[in-house]
Amino acid sequence: MSVSTASNGAINIYLTGGALDRAEKMLAGIPGGTEKAVKSAMSRAVSSVRSNAVKEIRKEYDIGAAAVRSNQNIKSRYTYAGGNVTATVLFAGHKIPLYRYNGTSPKMPTVDKGKTVIAIINGKHVPVHPGVAASGHQKTDTSVTKFDNAFIARMKSGHVGIFERTGGQMAGGGDAIHELMGSSVPTMVGNEAVREELTRAAWKKFDERLDHEIMALMNGWR
Repeated sequence: MSVSTASNGAINIYLTGGALDRAEKMLAGIPGGTEKAVKSAMSRAVSSVRSNAVKEIRKEYDIGAAAVRSNQNIKSRYTYAGGNVTATVLFAGHKIPLYRYNGTSPKMPTVDKGKTVIAIINGKHVPVHPGVAASGHQKTDTSVTKFDNAFIARMKSGHVGIFERTGGQMAGGGDAIHELMGSSVPTMVGNEAVREELTRAAWKKFDERLDHEIMALMNGWR
């Protein structure tokens, strides 16, 4: 079995020789036995990738499980043809706001009354108290970073995030800002450590289930 991760967040699992040869020899007397056993075992291997993804992502990225699950979309497909087996687990999703990663501070919009800056409000330059400088990070092995020019803000929609002024001006006359974003789920799945652990778990699950499926077919349990 080999596993690769594409730039689009797809984990591709390929199976040739080895385990297939073993299944074919042991199930030679059972019509369609090899395909049944391999397909069932590969289905479990794919499920392990899906179920382990959040856990492995959180080992490398300082983010809650709920934030990962709510920003991921997982699809899978499986093919068995010409003695080769291919399964693909496709992770999709947009970048997750940096605010949703752990370590963000402050958690809610907070004004720094000890400072005054000039902001553009309704097209006019007005002195205001800026938001307290926001802090945050993504990786579990990195320290929380303070962003001197970023702050926590709540949009009219109710969305809260870490924003930074761009230096430009919006059509309504206010300062233009953009939100600081973290990685997407496909990017996190593509992390080498995450990918390697998902590969290891997928192979272990497939190997375990293939032996189980072979025995089940040979004993007439299937």
